[in-house]
Amino acid sequence: MLFLLAIFFLIRHAASTDVETITWFSAPNFRGTWDLIVSCVLTLTICVWSALHLNVPTEDSTLKQRNLRRTRWILLGIFAPELVVSTAFAQFLTAKWLKREISLDVKYRKAQGVELDSLPKQQLQEWGTIQCYFAVMGGITVQAGGDCFEGDPRLSLTPEGVRLLSFLGRLPPIHENQIRDKSKADGLAKTLVCLQAGWMIVQTIARLNAHLPVTLLEINTIGHVLCALVLYLLWWSKPLEVKDPVLIPHEDWMDPYLALMWMCSLISSCKDDEVTEMRCMAYTPPSQRGVVAPTITVEEERPAPPDTLTKSHETHFSVGSTGARDPVKFIGPLGPFRVGSHERTPSPSPYDHNVIYEFKDTKLKTAPEHEIFFQLQEPHHGLKHTRGYCRRAFSDCHKRDALSQFAINRWLLANKLIDDLWAQCENRPSYMDFFFTTSTLGLFVGEANYIDTHVANFLGLSYLGSVNIHKDRLKSVLAFAAAAYGALHIAAWHEYFPTRAERYLWITSSLAIGSSGIFFWLYFLIKERIESVDVIGSRLSQNWILSKVTQFVFVPLFVMARVYLVVEGFVSLRRVPESVYQTPEWSDYFPHL
Repeated sequence: MLFLLAIFFLIRHAASTDVETITWFSAPNFRGTWDLIVSCVLTLTICVWSALHLNVPTEDSTLKQRNLRRTRWILLGIFAPELVVSTAFAQFLTAKWLKREISLDVKYRKAQGVELDSLPKQQLQEWGTIQCYFAVMGGITVQAGGDCFEGDPRLSLTPEGVRLLSFLGRLPPIHENQIRDKSKADGLAKTLVCLQAGWMIVQTIARLNAHLPVTLLEINTIGHVLCALVLYLLWWSKPLEVKDPVLIPHEDWMDPYLALMWMCSLISSCKDDEVTEMRCMAYTPPSQRGVVAPTITVEEERPAPPDTLTKSHETHFSVGSTGARDPVKFIGPLGPFRVGSHERTPSPSPYDHNVIYEFKDTKLKTAPEHEIFFQLQEPHHGLKHTRGYCRRAFSDCHKRDALSQFAINRWLLANKLIDDLWAQCENRPSYMDFFFTTSTLGLFVGEANYIDTHVANFLGLSYLGSVNIHKDRLKSVLAFAAAAYGALHIAAWHEYFPTRAERYLWITSSLAIGSSGIFFWLYFLIKERIESVDVIGSRLSQNWILSKVTQFVFVPLFVMARVYLVVEGFVSLRRVPESVYQTPEWSDYFPHL
């Protein structure tokens, strides 16, 4: 739609620079300056304000904080609408993925031929789009308790957390009526806003067809109107203005599930190094453990031979692992082999999770706080600490105190559930890569972000969790939206500008946004398919000079360009062609009016 309007602008007769202009025009015979400003501002405000479907706020947030959060997103929608569109697109993909996975879980259980009456209701419950969006926006919280959490916190289930519970047959019983009761969304209100936005587009097309000039303010408003319509399409089923999530009260069966999810999630890590409680735990399947009495203690493992520490290692992260975003933080300081090395065998997955590396530290040791595991772990435990690899022992890791009893209890409870997860993956082998990380160092549990204090609105441009969408595909959507936004403004270069300098600034700003969007759109599409481009991009991103120039030169210039396009729309109204205030003869289009 943006490109069609841009073409319409370009093929119309160019406005003459010596046209008769006017500074202010009053109604009622034609539309006045005030009418024009009010119409654009109201349309822009209503579209951006009503189109925003933000996630559930934190439990302790105040009304002032919620209003400030919404104001920040409104400003983002005005000056960088493509960021909001890409966020909505990411949430749409996540909700669509969650709905599909829950449906596959139900079909799998029904296909097993088990008596349906013998299965818990959670195992046969299917979710609709609204329920999946509710999970994406952080609408489901769990009351933690027992002996593994201090203070009995309330934890938000992420989409990956809901998917794990569904995979294990413990999907929360959230009904659509509960969500509709909390949501402020109204289909009629959304339809009226879409009609208002559509009317703005119809007016603009009619003016172009009648060879009447269009103001820069109207052009900028049209761009935001079209973005708002896209947001409505993506967020139509997402609940609106939900202030309080659904709280699932604590039950004893939850403890192993919450313990496992806590250990795998970033909430269990230190912000300085992002090393989770699960990171140093290797997993041994039941078939490889043998049958040993639980009361017999295992002997302390011997240090790994030196040759195993210096050889090249390979790790294939689970699909939902946060380690795939920045492997160095999860594996440790690497040697000559880097992420995306051309020497490795390309992964058949559309999302690259393979890393080949060498350790810089030639002597691996165990972190002092982890020595307690060698006194507690027994042969029947699936999750064990090893001497061959301890992430917290690396020099770049944040030093920590002795493990609390809560952390030890979580480890013991997670051991009760991990074998069930492994058994489910053995029955459904295609999901093995979603929940487990394989490495030459051993077998590890995938570190997906299952739970958190709250679910942020911005999912990020490089990670969609277990959705398994290539990160560059999402970035290409953002770049395409930026290119379309810039193209619409480039098409207005034939319109009237009060001064020549304003025209040149407008063209320069529009070209900078549009051309960069096209460049990055093509770059990310190619980078997704050609591995060598990924290597080059990785090397460029590590260039210190390039990163500083981007941070302190290009980013401020792009911000100024976007601000200028919005501000110039209002400033240019100080002098416009007199024909701007003429209106199309609607009787030419609708004879009976």
